[in-house]
Amino acid sequence: MAKETNTPPEESTKPSPSLPPPSSPPPAPEKEEKSASDRVINALLQPDWKDVEPVLKKELPAALKEKWSEYKLDSYNPILFLDETNSIGEDHADRIYNAVCEFNEEKDILLMLGSRGGRIEPAYLASKNCKAKAKDKFVVAIPRRAKSAATLLALGADEIHMGSMSELGPIDPQLGNIPAQALSNALKTLARTVSDFPKSSEMFARYLESQLDLGILGYFERINESATQYATRLLSDKELGDGMTAQNLASHLVNHYKDHSFVIDKDEAIGLFGNGIIKVQTEEYSCANRMDSDLRWLSKIARIIHRKEITFIGGFDSCLKIKDINEED
Repeated sequence: MAKETNTPPEESTKPSPSLPPPSSPPPAPEKEEKSASDRVINALLQPDWKDVEPVLKKELPAALKEKWSEYKLDSYNPILFLDETNSIGEDHADRIYNAVCEFNEEKDILLMLGSRGGRIEPAYLASKNCKAKAKDKFVVAIPRRAKSAATLLALGADEIHMGSMSELGPIDPQLGNIPAQALSNALKTLARTVSDFPKSSEMFARYLESQLDLGILGYFERINESATQYATRLLSDKELGDGMTAQNLASHLVNHYKDHSFVIDKDEAIGLFGNGIIKVQTEEYSCANRMDSDLRWLSKIARIIHRKEITFIGGFDSCLKIKDINEED
């Protein structure tokens, strides 16, 4: 009987299937590069202003150029005049003049305008300088309000671009926040009152003798006449709305409206200036509206968090203006 052996079975000569190599970890996603606009907003949200200001000064021009590049407006040199807090004065005219002199290429000028008004002389000079430095056309785009002296500034433009929320206004010069026409209107009201109530004449005569400086009354009248003259000069040689001449449109804007804040919207503006000057819902307007909206948001953050007032007057590289807000403001 054969002896059993415990010999192990022969190992298979078949190669064992190889295991797949361990899979490599997926590459880490690249961090998305923040835009200059994001960097500006992130900086403004920092609690300490000394960490904000250098970033703001460095990144704001890049952020403005990013927005500008989204629109097909390369035929223009762009200027911002967005300051609805301060009255138009010599500083505004100086900054606009410096901006138009800094451009390296001769192009048409697009001025994005937002202001509640101010002095007529600086507004007139700013308008003249933009027109003089433009290659062929000086264009104004109004995202929201361009009132009083800002309306005067816009009169020098070859085109005024408006949208549904755009406002021009009466050219209503102010002295110490009092409209120049207010004194004259007050005297007319007193005269009508005396005519209706003759016995009140002596009382009003004594009051006016003690309160009224006739020199001031004459000065107020001359300011209104000057505003009409400036407006007429800026409108000269323009083809205006039906039946409008430079002289009668200037007089209409200075003398017709009775409220400093009266809204002259795009439809009324077309009737006054004509379709050759007033352009509606254009790319120029869309660009100005976008920039104005973004910059008003930045201004609001700076005001609430840092008690800083930031406004934008000039070219993209030099438009930023910063000042402290007093507690009583």
